[in-house]
Amino acid sequence: MYRFLSSRPYKKKTIKYKNHAIRVEIADTMARGAVGLMYRESIGKDEGMLFVFPMERQWKIWMLNMRFPLDIVWMDRSGSAIYIEKNLKPCTSFFSCDSYAPEKGAKYVLELAAGSAARLGIRVGDRLKI
Repeated sequence: MYRFLSSRPYKKKTIKYKNHAIRVEIADTMARGAVGLMYRESIGKDEGMLFVFPMERQWKIWMLNMRFPLDIVWMDRSGSAIYIEKNLKPCTSFFSCDSYAPEKGAKYVLELAAGSAARLGIRVGDRLKI
């Protein structure tokens, strides 16, 4: 039913963090960002989705129609992590789905499989090479 959503073509890129390579799909349009990782069954250990926004703002992320938990890293224009949420659980109801946002503006948001931020050692202040 939702196959067309998960099959949208995304550009791919590699983000470097210390000695790790994270293969990401790029959500750089409103349509790609609106769908994100919704309806997918999973993502791999060193995979994710990078949302690229036109300006730094307190971009909100929610877990509506997700099928697996995520770690989310908000980054400023230099790629420095400014806020991290870990192990966010999926929600299925528009009316009871929390949203998450940093206290200051972010240019990028990186979604990773739950546990990835800790496994990779990503902390606020660390810089990821986009």
